[in-house]
Amino acid sequence: MTTQFFDLMIDTETAGLPPTGALMSIGAVFFDMKTQTLGPTFLRTVHLATSVRDGGTIDPSAFLWWLGQSDEARHGVRFNGQDIRKVLQDFSDWIKETCRHEDVRPWGNSNAFDLTIVGGAYKRADIKTPWYWTNERDFRTVRNMYSAIEYNPADKGTGAHNALADAQFQVEHLFKIANRNKKAPA
Repeated sequence: MTTQFFDLMIDTETAGLPPTGALMSIGAVFFDMKTQTLGPTFLRTVHLATSVRDGGTIDPSAFLWWLGQSDEARHGVRFNGQDIRKVLQDFSDWIKETCRHEDVRPWGNSNAFDLTIVGGAYKRADIKTPWYWTNERDFRTVRNMYSAIEYNPADKGTGAHNALADAQFQVEHLFKIANRNKKAPA
């Protein structure tokens, strides 16, 4: 039996804050809560100048924050960026390869940050957002509801501020929450 994926964890790296923060990268992973399976992944770096060209904004505090990050993190968003319109269209096409836009349930940490920024970028680029806002989910809310389950992004061991690694880590945490009442084998 093939797993069908509808849930999609999205993480972004940005140079600004919602709703107009300039996108620097989008990472996403489809997942299934029932089978606790990770599915197809997406990671793209956006050329910051194209994000700003299309109305994305740079916030001074975000800019200063990025200056304080590791070389690895800064290089991850500095090199190999593509035009934001191409990245957004590729992201839409990639989602459609897995499920219908009507069925996708996007998650963000929080949806008011990641999903708002991505949705705003779609609107400014005049490309239809590949999900319905009524299907949006908020990882931060679920995580905070189960705060006894330790959440430490520094433990992911994949380098700081990689949008795909962050999205995958967030899904793994959702799986921990789902398994919170299961007993370990004796």
